[in-house]
Amino acid sequence: MAAAGLALGAALVRPAWAGDPSLEYAIKADYLYKFTPFVEWPTTAFDGPVGPFKLCVAGQDPFGPVVDEAVRDHKVGDHPVIVIRLKTVDRGAPCHLLFLGRSRLQSPRRMLAAVDGQPVLTVADDRFPTKRAMIQFVLIDGHVRFEIRSAVAQVSGLAVSSKLEALSATTKGDGR
Repeated sequence: MAAAGLALGAALVRPAWAGDPSLEYAIKADYLYKFTPFVEWPTTAFDGPVGPFKLCVAGQDPFGPVVDEAVRDHKVGDHPVIVIRLKTVDRGAPCHLLFLGRSRLQSPRRMLAAVDGQPVLTVADDRFPTKRAMIQFVLIDGHVRFEIRSAVAQVSGLAVSSKLEALSATTKGDGR
């Protein structure tokens, strides 16, 4: 866990140049996987002891193959990571981590409502702000950072490590 913290902390100093969105989304793709050692999911969230960890990208996919490359051959505990792309998010969506992309088909509120109360770590882009996502990317002085809403995660049965909270730009309460 300490090595993961150092790796995530080092990522905080990598700039996301405004002129290069591909670099920005490569950094965000890395973050998605690097958040996972700092979050505890209930064992009932998985399809068995070695069932896959499902990283979902909802709406428009800003990552392309970069997110697949970022998680290739990685595991969350004993769970191999797979990427699932969703046009819309329905109740019972098969996700452990849900990245909210822009969508003409579904509002952020409806996406979040579909997984409300489920053990799904929700992550929103800085271009898609919502106060109800558990993690919100933000750009600060050209660097990709994030804000944590750990109380929202707790309501969904997830435990966010204080180490991740310490690395965040800010830690917020219940997201209201």
